[in-house]
Amino acid sequence: METNGKRKHDASGAQGSSLKRSKGGNQGKWMTPSHKAKLAAIKGRTLEVGDMGFWVTCQRMKEMKAADEILSICEEYGQRLFGIASDAADDAAEDDEPEDIEVAIEKEIATMESANKTKNSVFDLIRMNVDCVLFMRTRAPVDPLKLVREICKDAAVANDRKLLRSRFINKLTPITLTGKATEKGLEDVAKKILSDHFRMADDETDTENDGENEAYSYAIRPTLRAHSSLKRTEVIDKVANMISKRHKVDLKNPDKVIIIEIFQTFCGMSVVGKDWEAMKRYNIHELYSAALKSAADPGESEEAKEGEGDGQA
Repeated sequence: METNGKRKHDASGAQGSSLKRSKGGNQGKWMTPSHKAKLAAIKGRTLEVGDMGFWVTCQRMKEMKAADEILSICEEYGQRLFGIASDAADDAAEDDEPEDIEVAIEKEIATMESANKTKNSVFDLIRMNVDCVLFMRTRAPVDPLKLVREICKDAAVANDRKLLRSRFINKLTPITLTGKATEKGLEDVAKKILSDHFRMADDETDTENDGENEAYSYAIRPTLRAHSSLKRTEVIDKVANMISKRHKVDLKNPDKVIIIEIFQTFCGMSVVGKDWEAMKRYNIHELYSAALKSAADPGESEEAKEGEGDGQA
C-alpha cells in the first residue's frame, strides 16, 4: 500500500506529461483555441474556381500536424508582411491549473464562433481528399507568391535547429489563380496570369523586332495529380503557343518559371522568378536540411553549391 502520496505511474511510465499532451496534441506543444478552431474547420472545405493561395505537401499520415504548422507560420508571416493581426494574439497563455466551468464554457463558445468566422479569414486551410496534400486559400491583402518566397528565404538561412518552423511540411507551391481543369479553363487562367509577365501570341501589336518589352526566357513546369483528362505534353504545348515567340524556352536557366498545378477538376497557375530552382522549388524541408548541413560543415557545403552551379539542369 502506498503511503508517500506520490502520483502513481501508468502502464507506460508516463505521468503529468501525458496529460499535457492530451490537452492540445501536437507533441506536447499547446495549441491555441484559434488553431483548434481552424483545424476543426478544415472538414467540409472545398477548393473553388477563382481561388488563390498555395499548395502544401507534407509527410504521409502527418497532414493534421502539417496543418497546425502552416497555420502558425501563416499567422506569423501574415502579421509581419501584410500587417494582419494574429488570431492568437487574443489567446492568452494558459497554465495547467483547473479553470472555472463558466470560463471554460465561454471559451468553448468563442472557439466555435471562431471556427465559423474562419471561412472569411485571409487564411483558409483546405484538406484535400488525397494523402499528403493541403491547400491554403488566401485572400487580399495576402500575396501568396510573396508569402511563400519569404518563408523559403528564411528557411534557406535557418542554420540552427531552434529556427526551424516545420517538421512535417515539405513543399509550398504558390497559385495566383485557380480555374477548371479543362482546355478552356487552362486557357482562361493562362490569359489572366501570363499577360502580366509576357507578351502574348495573339497580341496584334507584337513583332519580333519590337523592343518595347523585354524578352524573357521561360520554362513550363506542370504537375498533375488525380487527373487524367489533360496530358502533360498537351498542357505544355497549349501554354507555350499562347506566348509570343519573342520569349524563348530555356529549360536550364530560365528567367521565369510557369508553374501549373492540376488537381482533379482544378487548374492553378503562377509565374515565379529564376531563383525558384536555387530555392529547391520552394521545398522548405530541403532548404532547412541544406542550411543545417551548411552550418555543420561550411567548407563542404560551398563545394557542393559550386558543383551544383556547374551542372545545374
